[in-house]
Amino acid sequence: MDIISVAHAAEGAAPAPGGDMSMLIVLVVCMVAVYFFVMRPNNKKRKEMQKLLDGLAVGDEVLTNGGIAGKVVKIPDNKEYVMVTVGKDVVLQMKRNYVVAVLPKGTLENL
Repeated sequence: MDIISVAHAAEGAAPAPGGDMSMLIVLVVCMVAVYFFVMRPNNKKRKEMQKLLDGLAVGDEVLTNGGIAGKVVKIPDNKEYVMVTVGKDVVLQMKRNYVVAVLPKGTLENL
């Protein structure tokens, strides 16, 4: 029994029919709202990021989540890592997941 039913019983009135059903409807509406406002955009963003990572090619200018900008010089066969040059004779090997954006061509100078 919930509080409203107890209050109605104390007044001598019959409990409202369908009171439990209205709570179920509110719960379902909240779950649908969470799906459309949280889960769906997150899935969409994850798919876009996977598409970006799958499309990486040698010569792409990229930005990492650490703020390092460089040019992809090699993608090893395992495709888990990527070799990025950030300056003259400076090549970093980093995980592919750390790339967050592909910059437009010509953004970086002297690489």
